[in-house]
Amino acid sequence: MRILILHRRLSGYFIACLARLFTADVSAKLVAWPNQEDAPFDESILSAIGEVTSRADLSDADLLAMALDFEPDVVLVCGWSDAGYVKACKVLKAKGVLIVSGCDTQWKGSARQYLASLIAPWHVQKFIDVFWVSGERQRQLAAKLGYTGDRCWDGVYACDWKLFGAIAKKRFLKAESGSWKAEGILKPESLATGPQSSGLSSQVPSLKSFAFVGRYAPEKGLDTLIEAYRIYCSQVESPWKLVCAGRGECRDQLLSAGAEDRGFVQPSDLPNFFGEASAFILPSRFEPWGVVVQEAAATGLPVIASDACGAGVHLLRDRWNGRSFAAANAQHLAECLLWMHQQSDAQLTELGRNSFELSKQYTPDRWAQTLIEGVGLRAEG
Repeated sequence: MRILILHRRLSGYFIACLARLFTADVSAKLVAWPNQEDAPFDESILSAIGEVTSRADLSDADLLAMALDFEPDVVLVCGWSDAGYVKACKVLKAKGVLIVSGCDTQWKGSARQYLASLIAPWHVQKFIDVFWVSGERQRQLAAKLGYTGDRCWDGVYACDWKLFGAIAKKRFLKAESGSWKAEGILKPESLATGPQSSGLSSQVPSLKSFAFVGRYAPEKGLDTLIEAYRIYCSQVESPWKLVCAGRGECRDQLLSAGAEDRGFVQPSDLPNFFGEASAFILPSRFEPWGVVVQEAAATGLPVIASDACGAGVHLLRDRWNGRSFAAANAQHLAECLLWMHQQSDAQLTELGRNSFELSKQYTPDRWAQTLIEGVGLRAEG
């Protein structure tokens, strides 16, 4: 199979999925935009997938010429925000190439989305054959645009599950010594421990902590988190720490609320960062999906997330593996922080085990299988 991938900005989880795909009988060409300044990924992670062509270096005409010269069987494109990508897809689709578009946009029922659904036969349906959605809220949008049945696939996002799952195994090992069955994740002795292994400690902390990972941006709901954390701290004698990893304009506000800032954490160090925490928080006002929810869950952490997070539909069950709260409602979030604080160690472990089970829904193996089998079935049809 020859696949052309037209992507936005690369991430650690997408690279893990591509690395799994490239172990199959696949010939691929990857085009992507450079990463943002607030997400300075170590470019060494690209070694798993080989050469990446920068979209910034290609005019629309150059992109089309490259695509035609490559002669793909299938194109995986990141939606329709890039006009050059859309032009290339239209030309290739007319030549019989299968066009698969990723989609993490939630159906909100806005006037703009209703308009998009009305013009879909003359717009997206002209250059997209299959929508590959992240979850249920996105499937609703796909259906409104005319994509149902085998024209709508599920699970376009998956974390590097084995990497994060290794931390869960270590976290639970003491509680269930000798009772683990083979899960296809790393053995505990293969995990790096001690200060010589990385810049982040993977040892169990002496104090419990909440963790946040993401851009320090208003849409991540950090104002809600800051206010909720202040309320929570006023209600307990020994509050958990709030430890944050990221970059952005809201850093000073986090520090003023007493949060600890670790800065941007590389994907390879993120599992150990979660390994230090007791629970994960994603307080977003706007979050189409949120792969970080799965990453945290895969390390065996209880999760607190706003109801704006698309991933919560599939990866969070209120009071079973964490808490869901109303986006932008600081009082509700504070109640969830207090509830988590009041759980015993055994209860926190059980919440974490439940998170881990939910995290198994999305893996790079399943991602690659969905693409390969989906393309095969479409070809047969």
